[in-house]
Amino acid sequence: MRSFLSRFGSFVLFVLSGFDRLRLLGESRMLNHGRGVQSYLWQQNLLFKDFPRHAEHLTKELRQGTETLARQEGIPLLPLNSPNIDKEATALQLAQRQPGRLGRIAVLSCVESCSTYRLRKNPQGLIEPRKETAKCLHYYHYFQHERLGLCYVRLQSWFPFSVRVGLNGREWLFQQLKQRGVAFQRQGNLLLRVDDPSLAQALLDEQCRTDWPALLQELVQPIHPLWTYLHHHARTPYYWMTEQSEWATDIVFAAPDFMAQWYPRWIRHGIETLSCKDVLRYLGKKVPDACRDEAKIDLRTRTEGTRLKFWYGSNSLKMYDKEAPLANALRLETTINDPKGFQVFRTKEGENNDAPKSWQQLRKGVADLSRRAEVSQSANNRLAESLATVAETTPLGKLLEPLCQPVIDPNGRRSRALHPAAGPDGTLLRCLAQGEFLVNGFRNRDLRLHLYPATQDPQQQRKQAAAITRQLALLKAHGLIVKIQHTHRYRLSATGKRVSTALLAAYHTDVSRLTPAA
Repeated sequence: MRSFLSRFGSFVLFVLSGFDRLRLLGESRMLNHGRGVQSYLWQQNLLFKDFPRHAEHLTKELRQGTETLARQEGIPLLPLNSPNIDKEATALQLAQRQPGRLGRIAVLSCVESCSTYRLRKNPQGLIEPRKETAKCLHYYHYFQHERLGLCYVRLQSWFPFSVRVGLNGREWLFQQLKQRGVAFQRQGNLLLRVDDPSLAQALLDEQCRTDWPALLQELVQPIHPLWTYLHHHARTPYYWMTEQSEWATDIVFAAPDFMAQWYPRWIRHGIETLSCKDVLRYLGKKVPDACRDEAKIDLRTRTEGTRLKFWYGSNSLKMYDKEAPLANALRLETTINDPKGFQVFRTKEGENNDAPKSWQQLRKGVADLSRRAEVSQSANNRLAESLATVAETTPLGKLLEPLCQPVIDPNGRRSRALHPAAGPDGTLLRCLAQGEFLVNGFRNRDLRLHLYPATQDPQQQRKQAAAITRQLALLKAHGLIVKIQHTHRYRLSATGKRVSTALLAAYHTDVSRLTPAA
């Protein structure tokens, strides 16, 4: 992002980064698998043959309680005959009957797919509850929340009564700005103008530190007829997970014609220059010869604007001219559906907080939402760094020229010139631009595994480590890497990212494209 702002900062009005759409899922850890349901039935002194009748009784209680409470509070209750109907638009239309109302504004019911349990025979011929896909009635509770803005809670009416909560970080921000009396202008969920951009960013940062279980309980408990039963009587509380998160960086420009001038160039850069290996790098992945999931680049024109999207598996990174042509803004957005490929520095699951921390797999649980934000922001920054190279008017030779000269530090120590375009120096710089190093930094050992063949000879390992130590010292002397304090890790500096990005682009570009620029 630094390179982007150093080139376009004079045209930028403000930059905001924070959550956009969040879809959160509440499930009982006991009731999300068959063995857990068996334990539940044993605790409730229920036989397997009594399970269907028990589940039907709970469903009836939930449906009656939901509809009775809605009528008592005067909330519009509307059944939908198709799951494809725009529920948000329908809820807002119903809310017009009571303009200005805060709190719950509508309840919609719709038959949709779900996961539930049926009694089935196992291979031994015994009856047991088994998880299956089915269809059942769901209730959508829409709110104009005084803190969160427009959001919804989706209750499944069949056992195990899963809950989904949908909210938007930008709607949340708008409510916070209103409560503080800060003047702003919006277009959809894009902030066009605001009197205090630093306060807006601070409020978005504060969302990451939310006590999510408490917030979700406050939202769901009053409208869930089975809350007391599930949490206190059955002792099957909800475990809150992030089913989907969108982290958006909005770059709003002051010049009215800026996006019209530059956005087509960025789109062309994404289509002609970037490759699937860049998709992996941006999303913090290794760049192997074969990937576990498919990586792809997709360009589409939609009502929100022209969108360029980078996919890896079910995760994605995209850019689009948000609310074009009414707005003059670029949105970079990372969507995480599957967090397994990312890491978080925490204690192992089940250990107390005093246990030593280590890099563990990123969980779906809301406890790791702040780390999701960090990972997503890093992906947005890497895409912005790449877009900055489109405006790079300095020839590659001039960009690399300072590196091809020896440098002398304040103590008079001389470091040799680099050979960044080829040889070991060029290989090292291209290696450092890999996705996993951009996210977590790198150590001597990490580079040794990438640059040298594996060996079990201790003496050979020491020679390899010493060679990499000398190379890292050389890169540090040229200002391409910096040491991460209190660790054995390094990371690329802003100059290092700029140089490595340009080198990668040149390295992977064929001669037919480079020749016209010669």
